[in-house]
Amino acid sequence: MKTVACIIARTVSTRLPIKVLRDLTPGTTMIDYLVQRLKTVQRIDEIYICTSSQPVDDVLEDVAIRNGVKLYRGSEDKVIERMIDVGTAEAADVVLRITADNPFTTTEYIDEQIEFLVENELDYARIVEVPIGASPEVIRFSALKDCYAKMDPSVSEYLMLFLFEPNTYKCGVLKVFEEDYSNYTVTVDTPEDLVRTKKVLEIFEGDAIVLKDIIEIYKNNNYNLPVTQFAMAGDVKLPYGKMVSVAEFSADMNRRKEQSIVKKLYA
Repeated sequence: MKTVACIIARTVSTRLPIKVLRDLTPGTTMIDYLVQRLKTVQRIDEIYICTSSQPVDDVLEDVAIRNGVKLYRGSEDKVIERMIDVGTAEAADVVLRITADNPFTTTEYIDEQIEFLVENELDYARIVEVPIGASPEVIRFSALKDCYAKMDPSVSEYLMLFLFEPNTYKCGVLKVFEEDYSNYTVTVDTPEDLVRTKKVLEIFEGDAIVLKDIIEIYKNNNYNLPVTQFAMAGDVKLPYGKMVSVAEFSADMNRRKEQSIVKKLYA
């Protein structure tokens, strides 16, 4: 059973340009930090930085070399094609989709997430009720290929909506906390997010960081961290420009969770 992690990365960003190359600690960029966290996961066999063939992303070749991981360059917009090409080249059974602007991806649960997918013969597994940007997506490669054959690659940025669909694929969700913390965020989209992420790393002073510790400092907020809460404002954009209300989107996500196989990791 071969598992390949695909870090989806671009250097282009509107709200925070070249964010994945910004230092989180002196000499360690956001993508460096994420790669080093992923290297602690026992069940990941290969790590790829998956980026575009555009010249602006040339610098990511250096990132891959210095971190000792592989690089794949392909379609600028069709993320699923990059993952398909990597999975095919590696003869992967399972692929992980992780975006490079999520440095606090829950690496402490990935081994269990992969095991959950394999033992239950799932097509897709994710962690739910955790902060935005915390859960990687674990995907059976055969399901990814099936999805690719059926979907329009131009909307592959919405891959989660196509794969996390229990009416089409066998989906599973892990609940790692008894409480729902999906109102928090650990992703990095804005300058304020970057400030918050750096501050979290300063608080832990180089110690291994796990999600439950981040949530605790968010809850206590003794450090005046900026933008810990995720506020979804306005309507939600879906494939082909369709707009739905936040309430409609949330109801649909809850429906997907309820129709999935559920495993709780808390007592």
